[in-house]
Amino acid sequence: MNRLFSAVRTDVTVQLRNNLYTIGIIAGILVAVAISQVAGPDQLQSIVPALMLMVAGGSTLLYVAGMIIFEKDEGTLNAIIVSPLRTSEYLLSKVITLTALATLESFVMIGGTMLIMSFQDSVSFPNIPLLLIGIIAIGVIYTLIGIILIVRFDRITDFLIPMSVVAVLLQLPFLYFLGWIVHPLFLIIPTSAPAMLMLGAYVQLTSWQWTYATVYTGIQIAVLSVWASRAFKTHIILKVN
Repeated sequence: MNRLFSAVRTDVTVQLRNNLYTIGIIAGILVAVAISQVAGPDQLQSIVPALMLMVAGGSTLLYVAGMIIFEKDEGTLNAIIVSPLRTSEYLLSKVITLTALATLESFVMIGGTMLIMSFQDSVSFPNIPLLLIGIIAIGVIYTLIGIILIVRFDRITDFLIPMSVVAVLLQLPFLYFLGWIVHPLFLIIPTSAPAMLMLGAYVQLTSWQWTYATVYTGIQIAVLSVWASRAFKTHIILKVN
């Protein structure tokens, strides 16, 4: 527990030093201002899941890639590998801190949008616990996918094109949640399940939607956790040894 706490503290320090929290808050404010000017309170139920997919998810991919590449370049990753810190603790620290950062960015976006809208019209509050669960789930999924991808690359420039392809694929469900293209194939994409949870914070979900959102989210996090651990061992630890 002490090792995990130290890893979390180190990751937060690095994120603060690189101004990731400042960037996230500023980005959240800018998005909130923009969305409040082009949409109304009655559209939040479809806009919020789309926003999380397109903004918070994309930034989380970049943050996790930047942190791990930085640790590779500085040689700190090699030091971490030979330290008592376990792989699971290292990865869990990344998931905790980057999900917290994505959650902060998300609440600035959503809260800011609602605050600005409230000056012009009445705004209904969503189910906060359910919204929080959806945001945390999508932060965890994006962080794990980012780890699975970035461990294969040594330079951030080599990672950008593959990341862009994956990011676009993960963001595609925004078409479904905005109601532009409502096709069940979008629900196969992993990020659709936590986005459905966020939708549930605004509207009543049907039984199949609840089952899909909770079960598919849980299965994905379990599978991606194992995959990220194996990818880290294969592409980082074994290469160092």
